[in-house]
Amino acid sequence: MTRTVITQAIIYLRLSDLRQEDLNEDGTGRTFGDRERRLRELADRWGWQVVKVVVENDVDPRTGKARPASAFKRRKVTLPDGSTVMRVIRPGYRGILRDLKSGVASGLLAEDLDRVLRDPRDLEDLIDVAEAKKINVRSLTGSLTLTDGGTDAEITLARAMVAFANKSSRDTSRRVSLGRERKAIAGEHGGGIRPFGFEQDGVTPLEVESDFLAYASTRVLQLNKKTRKPWTLASLAAEARDAGVLTSTGLPMTAEALRQLLLRRRNMGVLVYNGEEVGKLPGEPIVDPEVFRAVVRLLTDPSRRCNPQGPAPRWLGSGIYGCGIHLDGTTCNVGIGDRSPRYKCKASSHLTRNAAHLDALVQATLLQRIARDRGLVEQFVFEADKVPVVDLGALRAEADAIRIELDGLAEDRIRGQITRSQMLRGTELGLLRLEAIDQQIRDAAAVESPLVQFIEVRDVAKLWNSQPLSVKRFVLDTLMAVTIMPVGRTGHAFDPTGVELRFKSPGELPVAA
Repeated sequence: MTRTVITQAIIYLRLSDLRQEDLNEDGTGRTFGDRERRLRELADRWGWQVVKVVVENDVDPRTGKARPASAFKRRKVTLPDGSTVMRVIRPGYRGILRDLKSGVASGLLAEDLDRVLRDPRDLEDLIDVAEAKKINVRSLTGSLTLTDGGTDAEITLARAMVAFANKSSRDTSRRVSLGRERKAIAGEHGGGIRPFGFEQDGVTPLEVESDFLAYASTRVLQLNKKTRKPWTLASLAAEARDAGVLTSTGLPMTAEALRQLLLRRRNMGVLVYNGEEVGKLPGEPIVDPEVFRAVVRLLTDPSRRCNPQGPAPRWLGSGIYGCGIHLDGTTCNVGIGDRSPRYKCKASSHLTRNAAHLDALVQATLLQRIARDRGLVEQFVFEADKVPVVDLGALRAEADAIRIELDGLAEDRIRGQITRSQMLRGTELGLLRLEAIDQQIRDAAAVESPLVQFIEVRDVAKLWNSQPLSVKRFVLDTLMAVTIMPVGRTGHAFDPTGVELRFKSPGELPVAA
């Protein structure tokens, strides 16, 4: 065969697991530099000029790091016509096809056929471009060869080998899937990233992380009972960051990451495979099943804004301290300008106060009152904390029955057996009862308010200093009303008389959730 001289060629390298032929004699893996060098030597033997080197890899969305790119795994994509199909996503490979089609290059060099192609559709796209532009393709192993667009024998061989490579990938995928299913049923970790809250075996609880999961699950429900609003996940995520609790991949905790962790059924000792419960972990679960179910109901309820946008507060009184000029409930936030951090009215720049001095005054006044008046906190521990004994199984059964009845109302309306007003009235009553049942179950899952620990405490200051900012803000917001008042000119010194401190009466709702 006469060798065709090509002056422009592209080298294609795909980030993938090292195979036996990728190992040096000493057992170490070859780097991309080593692999590229071998392909450049092949280009020299053929007299080809390399104009581009394409290294295909994927990016892990959780870590931002490169990870092996697959020539087999497919994902759902939406085509221009709006239809959804499964495709292998490889921008680097698609870019090569565009370059070959546009004339940027007229040759392709790769290590092996299965490093480039494991999906028949990808091969046919390459054949189409090769035949149209008379492209030449070579590989180090000789498994992928197309000469001047490809001969019949070369194209047939390529199709056969891609079919076998595709089958091999499917076999491997099936074996791995079955292995993970067996492990899940047996209560073992199926491999991959270490699940948060557990050791690498996926079974043994990791104390710091498991304690935080249990704590966060309870906190979400505790404060919701008081305000009828969910506790912000941003605040709980900030607590995790302050405590040095990272995700299992070593990243700082975020509100969305925490939400996903709290919704994971492994927390209550249940193992899931393909969305179905297939096994249980040995030992006691990290989160009580009733607490977990209450958290799921809360965080998945579409009528609640469970994950408000914006950063968690970083100051004791942000959004809590009131403005003494705007008497409509306008509060103050901390601004940092040329001077030290200062509380400022949200609506204007008046009534600025030194943030550190104001927080110190409020904190000292609050702690002195708690220490002096032992009954102060107790009267604010709301009745929902005194949870009666309830039959949770009966409540869940009643809720299921109501949902069935609601479905039946819709069917009766379609058949004309009831009027529209009857359907709406029945639906309204059913939803109200469901909300009441949901609240009973949620209240039963979380027994105590953060206020309870301040009842009859001996060292108030020590307990206060050990609390995260979100708990301090909750205690302050429940017990005190702080208003920044206008004062005359006093120079640059902080004037305590310009702050109105009032202890609330039981039953007053806090300003901030």
